[in-house]
Amino acid sequence: MASNTKKSLSVLFMAFFLMAAIVSELANANSFTVYRSQGCSGESQTYSKCGCSNLLYMGGFTWSFFGPGPSATMYNNGNCLGAGGTVFAGSNAQRCNGFQFPWRSVRINC
Repeated sequence: MASNTKKSLSVLFMAFFLMAAIVSELANANSFTVYRSQGCSGESQTYSKCGCSNLLYMGGFTWSFFGPGPSATMYNNGNCLGAGGTVFAGSNAQRCNGFQFPWRSVRINC
């Protein structure tokens, strides 16, 4: 019985350690944030999950790069249709006076 308790505690500790590592990694995920108003102000929406998302706002954007990991490909059509355009990857980027291109969706490439 003591050996089963010891094994259970060991498994529980490993699960806790793994969860902590995952949460830490997610906290440092690269992300693309769009803002409702120019000046990168007002309401905002952040995209960091893998896959395609239609952009909610177009007043400005910030690409936050924290390290090797996902890149972001921008699309002029909704649902990431057509050819991808600008790709954000290895450094931070920001434009706070509207979008330079008519982006409608973003694909976070994982």
